[in-house]
Amino acid sequence: MPRRPPADIIRTWSAATAAICLVVLTALAVPGATSAAGGLSAPDPALVRTLLSESALPLVPFAPLTGPATGGRTLGPAQRDELTGRMEELVGEHPADFAVAVQDLRTGATFSHGAHERFPTASVSKLTILALLLLRAEEEGRGLSASERDRAEEMIRYSDNEVTDGLYARIGFTDGFTSGVRALGFTGTDPDPRGVWGSTTTTAADQVRLLRILYVGEGPLSPESRAYARGLMESVAPEQAWGVSASAVPGDTVGLKNGWTPREGNRGLWTVNTVGYVSGPDHEYLIAVLSDGSHDYATGVALVEEVCGTVTEAMEEARGDGGPVPSPRGPAR
Repeated sequence: MPRRPPADIIRTWSAATAAICLVVLTALAVPGATSAAGGLSAPDPALVRTLLSESALPLVPFAPLTGPATGGRTLGPAQRDELTGRMEELVGEHPADFAVAVQDLRTGATFSHGAHERFPTASVSKLTILALLLLRAEEEGRGLSASERDRAEEMIRYSDNEVTDGLYARIGFTDGFTSGVRALGFTGTDPDPRGVWGSTTTTAADQVRLLRILYVGEGPLSPESRAYARGLMESVAPEQAWGVSASAVPGDTVGLKNGWTPREGNRGLWTVNTVGYVSGPDHEYLIAVLSDGSHDYATGVALVEEVCGTVTEAMEEARGDGGPVPSPRGPAR
């Protein structure tokens, strides 16, 4: 889909290591109206003053998942090493930490970098809150009420923080969130003990698990609930349609949820995250990129978009006839 570059954003391994990563990636298995990209929106105001714990958190393994392989070639060892090297170069080129997990649903190929590392979610947690709201309603034998649907739309399409406060309480606050994410199969996602939903910590691996629940159907949600959630993700406000959409071309279906905020607990540096789905005639991706430590909003967006584009372009090349595939997106910003 056509994209406009961000404007006026001043608003403010060794062979052994590669083998180990390949084993982990094998355990990871990481496919809605099209969102047109536009300018970037202002930061989530309710999250600006969020304080997060900076303590070290343990890593956790991926739960075994499998993905549908429908033909085509996956990343070979040399291509995987090259892409891993590019991710390490990006670490040196950008001041922020980041993690990425991607699955090509056409081939079953996966790629990740730092997928077990925990990052603050900012508004990306709203997608999990929506899934838990839908799950709770199903457990109660009902659909969402008209009020819940209105609030869910505001939360996902417009990233409204006030309505998210109410829906977070509706799912049972931190206790409900904790039990809910375990039911979804998450292994590295935890709420902030003070009840600040934007201070939830998560991993790229868990975010791809959530995308698989919504787009592949692996998990406890009904087809109706999954379709409802996808519809909201695929109709986010145009000014918020950045991030994952950097891996799209005109005519693609894109569903996403982004999160962005400066954090006082990290010297005012920015958390910028993007998770979602991109699908076209010859490609279909689940993508999660989490980042923390960018100097400003624009820098954070540029980083996550470059990571998205770099990984999916490499996967497109791997699916080809062995030669490089010219990127329809042009150079990454």
